[in-house]
Amino acid sequence: MLVFIMDDTKLLLNLNVQEIGFFLQHSLFELNFWTDAFGQVREGQGRAVDGHASAAWWMDSWMIFYQAWWVSWSAFVGLFVARISRGRTIGEVITYSLVAPVLYCILWFSVWGGTGLRQARQALELEKLGTEFFSDEKKFAVPGSDFCFDVPQGSVVVGDETIFTNMLLGVTPVCKFDSANADKSAFNVLYSFSYPDDLDNGFGPFLTVLFIISLAIYFATSSDSGSLVVDHLSANGRKKHHWVQRVFWATTEGAVATALLSAGGPSALQGVQAASIVCGLPFQFILCYLLQSIWVFCQQANDPDCMEFQLPTMKEFTMPVYGGIFNVCEYAASGGQVNPKRIERGMHLPTSFMVKEFFIALVFPYYSLHQILSAAYPRNKKMNMATSGLYAFFFLGWVSLFIAYGSVTALLGFAWATMFCGSVLLGSVRNGFRERYKIRSNILGDFIASTFLWPQVLTQMRLHCEELGLPEENTE
Repeated sequence: MLVFIMDDTKLLLNLNVQEIGFFLQHSLFELNFWTDAFGQVREGQGRAVDGHASAAWWMDSWMIFYQAWWVSWSAFVGLFVARISRGRTIGEVITYSLVAPVLYCILWFSVWGGTGLRQARQALELEKLGTEFFSDEKKFAVPGSDFCFDVPQGSVVVGDETIFTNMLLGVTPVCKFDSANADKSAFNVLYSFSYPDDLDNGFGPFLTVLFIISLAIYFATSSDSGSLVVDHLSANGRKKHHWVQRVFWATTEGAVATALLSAGGPSALQGVQAASIVCGLPFQFILCYLLQSIWVFCQQANDPDCMEFQLPTMKEFTMPVYGGIFNVCEYAASGGQVNPKRIERGMHLPTSFMVKEFFIALVFPYYSLHQILSAAYPRNKKMNMATSGLYAFFFLGWVSLFIAYGSVTALLGFAWATMFCGSVLLGSVRNGFRERYKIRSNILGDFIASTFLWPQVLTQMRLHCEELGLPEENTE
């Protein structure tokens, strides 16, 4: 989110749309059937003589390798997804484990890749300008660097001609790709955000620390997921067993990885990858039978004579997200002649409770959230306090950052990112609240409402708690 906001946002939005279209056009069908038949033809067998044929090793080292790699992981990932998806429909599992990750991957690579490509192209542009107009390709280069260039923070004029105009102030230096130090590319991008004035006082050091922390969290959660699956297998599928067993597997996995890296480095990891691919090949045939078994299962589940299946009755909030205090607008627009059906549902004018809760939630949403959590989950006092405190941090954070945005332009990215985090937190609370009380909506609606209409969302849940007389003594 920070990179997206602080770099060329318009370009990245266009790139996301373009890459979604590229994925739909090529990846869904063409890539899955692509064998690069003529590209794999060797010399003496009819290989193209114009020198434009693709590398013969491409299919083996990229397509086939990674497809086998993914298949070898499917047993592990499939069990993990199944383990955490109890109670979900098949459609929900497909959406959350296939569609949503694909869209997020497109977003992730478009933002990071698009930013890196734009900055690399700008670096090449500065190198060319230095050569053409100043006879010095290092005219704009960072001292001591052959790949990074300082972006002029104003227009560059030679004679009467403007040869460079900066449309993105504060993003400097930019770097070309250095294949010998590819692992530094992400850090080069992060250090380019040198707001407000120079590199020493910019956001680069902070963003790199945040980046490393994020990587650590990613690896830690991935390891935890792996430990969960291995633990589940070693326990013969039992859900309840001693926690020491899971700690054992987590420790063992880390020790094996450390030993491999220490002993053989990349070569040892390549051996592990090769073993995974060998194991993944026979599993490819098992997957075909699994697809058939799922199809048979769905047919039986759809047959009322095979098993009983009944969807839970879904209710609605008494106060719609567009209702409550906003009922005044409808009353005024209709001249007091509100539809009788709205009057029957109490939607012609807001009650004093709705008005009070709206303004409390508008200014102190974390207080309203704590009241809701305490009513719906009275036994989870510590978790309720932690959730409310975290939401207070995000809410007060984005409000403060937007206020400070007038003096420090680059804070806009932090403000939006903090607001996004708060919306995700409140949306997840609303989603869990709805599922608990079987109220109709969807996760996207939860997020959108929590982002722009958080007072209404909190008022909805407060009103529902009042209607149910929560907290009840037997509420868990």
